[in-house]
Amino acid sequence: MNSEASTRAYGGMSILHASGCDWGCTIPLELTCEAFASDSWPNIDQDPHVLLAQLRPSLVDVTGFDVGKSFFFEIRSNIPSSMGLKSSSAASVSAVRFAATMHDISLSDSEIIQVATQMQLRAGCSMTGSFDDTWSALGRMAAVIRTDSSNPSEPIASVDIKSSMCTLLLRGTRKSTPEKSDFYVNRSKFKTARDHLMSGDIRGAMRENADAVALSTGDGLATEIIDRLFSLDYTANISGSGPAIGVLHEQDQVSHLSEVLGAYGPTITTKIAHDPRQTEATQWA
Repeated sequence: MNSEASTRAYGGMSILHASGCDWGCTIPLELTCEAFASDSWPNIDQDPHVLLAQLRPSLVDVTGFDVGKSFFFEIRSNIPSSMGLKSSSAASVSAVRFAATMHDISLSDSEIIQVATQMQLRAGCSMTGSFDDTWSALGRMAAVIRTDSSNPSEPIASVDIKSSMCTLLLRGTRKSTPEKSDFYVNRSKFKTARDHLMSGDIRGAMRENADAVALSTGDGLATEIIDRLFSLDYTANISGSGPAIGVLHEQDQVSHLSEVLGAYGPTITTKIAHDPRQTEATQWA
């Protein structure tokens, strides 16, 4: 495995937002990032939460290994940030993988998750630790996570995603960051989404989650867009806290879906990361 592949991590699209009922699940997408060596930390515009500098203390806490104060790196990424597409989780996983590669540290998936989620909590860019998003960033599966369990870094289930493609409606960056309490008031809808998810009804789960997130964030336009997509028999969701909207589909639906979404903003069409060794090109529109 070359060094780039060994440090790669993946963006994602939500099935279930973990802040709503302490259960979460995210689909890995072939939008990627890789860490690379640098002489200093990136500037605040590139890393506004100072996330990357949290690697050293987080790695020490989980493994006892200290990479040293002069271990600097940056992230090269094509994952849009501040849109709910899991760029922070991906950057954290890539950082941990980079440290493991450069210092010859053997880490299990669970240890990578523990370090990466602690980085996000330390930086203040996650309400829950983003355990589901961080599992997704490994690029292997859509893991179901319980953040209220005694060991949230271990999945309780995984979800088989039948669709091969995902188109993302970007809709700009978040104007403000919601609080966990904003989601909790719609807990019953998130629980319904969870029940759909655990029964294998991905479409139903995403429909309920989208409604709950839109209510929690006051995103009325998202509700309008989601309603239209479901009326056209697409399966769609608000990813994370938004504002990006993701749509699951197959290759032969790309053209029609681009027409439908074109009125609302720019899109990205990519593949679902069923197999991280077979990444293909992402299409931007």
